[in-house]
Amino acid sequence: MRARWATLALLAALAAPVGAEELVVVVHPDRSASITREELAQIFLKQRRHWQGGDGIVPVNREAESREREEFVRDLFSHTPQQLSVYWNRQYFLGVLPPATLASDRAVLEFVAREKRAIGYVRASAVDDSVRVVLRLGREPGAGGEAPRTN
Repeated sequence: MRARWATLALLAALAAPVGAEELVVVVHPDRSASITREELAQIFLKQRRHWQGGDGIVPVNREAESREREEFVRDLFSHTPQQLSVYWNRQYFLGVLPPATLASDRAVLEFVAREKRAIGYVRASAVDDSVRVVLRLGREPGAGGEAPRTN
């Protein structure tokens, strides 16, 4: 019986995400403002569109099928990317487009380093001194922002 439990425990450990690593939110190094999880959720839902001082915010997502995007959406909104797409389908008809998409951590870092209005997310190990980390996203339950409002 103990051998069965040991086998089940091993299988459960192997089923856990390989290389699961913390995601961090990055901005241009000249941007000094801090950001909360709630503000981040508003930015990525395009409900908040300007930085303090009036500059427009340019949020950038990872590609739709990436593990990073799935983890970001689950952590921040407690939804799957597919559930969030329902929100964006409704917003599209109101003239609101979702954040731009980039294909890699490197692409996000390079874009954010060049564009002072940008904000994005990458794996913590990808961060270099070309950007500034403003928020670390954890995996604690219930840590997500508000569910997207679709009314």
